[in-house]
Amino acid sequence: MKLSEKLDQLFMQKFEQGLFSGNILVAKEGIPLYIGTFGLANYHNGKKLSEDSLFELASVTKPMTAIGIMILEEQGKLNYDDTIQKWIPSFPYATITLRHALTHTSGLPDYMELFESHWDHRCIATNTDVLRLLTEHRPQLNFDPGEKYQYSNTGYVCLAMVIEEVSGMSYATFMLHHIFKPSAMQRTRVMNRRYQPEYVEDFAFGYIRDVKRALFSMPDELPGYEFVNYLDGIQGDGMIHSTIMDLLSFDRALKNGHLLSASSLELAMSATVTKDGQKTPCGFGWFIDQSPRTGKKVFHSGGWPGYSTMLCRYVETDFTIIILNNVECYTEDNQQESASDWLQQIEEYVFN
Repeated sequence: MKLSEKLDQLFMQKFEQGLFSGNILVAKEGIPLYIGTFGLANYHNGKKLSEDSLFELASVTKPMTAIGIMILEEQGKLNYDDTIQKWIPSFPYATITLRHALTHTSGLPDYMELFESHWDHRCIATNTDVLRLLTEHRPQLNFDPGEKYQYSNTGYVCLAMVIEEVSGMSYATFMLHHIFKPSAMQRTRVMNRRYQPEYVEDFAFGYIRDVKRALFSMPDELPGYEFVNYLDGIQGDGMIHSTIMDLLSFDRALKNGHLLSASSLELAMSATVTKDGQKTPCGFGWFIDQSPRTGKKVFHSGGWPGYSTMLCRYVETDFTIIILNNVECYTEDNQQESASDWLQQIEEYVFN
């Protein structure tokens, strides 16, 4: 059985089980070997997904934010060992550098917890509000910068603010002109659709599926998900929206040196070492893994209510796997799968 037939069979079964709704792309040397589309872009009006459907990427945004900082470094406008405070004087932690934020070694506390306790949930927050709450409440760092690895959304919000300060552009404008356009990403955009509503053709809305009642609900409609609204104006750790074809174009732009020099790209894809000599799982915006079966791969997943996403680049074999899912799906026995699970299953077919 061909790869495309195997993957079609696998994901059609998952779709029928309620475990997957979305788009999948597998490419070799930039040429698609498989494109799969399962489910609906809008479960309220029945509009089907297409390969051009636009999905919220969640944390798959982070590699692009990191590349934004790296572009500015290549332009000579900043250094990785600059403190964040150099560029944002009111930032309350004097010793955290851009490198710390890029590599998740900053020790910064989670901004989402701050907003849970210290924010009017009827209002939508922006990056400026993240900075203000950090400054006002100055929560303790989780550890000294550089000492350990701990995944940090807060660090990437700070990096987006640095991009704005250094470039003199909004984060969205900078990303458009320095990453999306040079990568020929036709539909990709920074979008805060609750904070600044806009109509987008072929938008894949994110849903939570209630198996027992056979209901598809947007998280905005459900108790316990209020944060999707009041955190919607925050950028850098998320809020880039894209398609499977645009993400393949981004992958090729990186491969072909259209965004970064070879030395910068190698730095981005090299594991960081903490002060005590421990190797971390990530470089600048990418997680890194190596196995005999797949060779070296760099990747990032994303998760936000209604979305589970993955961009994985196989550096040595030049495969690319992209997964964009728009329904949080559970089976009746409360089983859930994520983009990381689906990636492993696709790898079984691709690399065996």
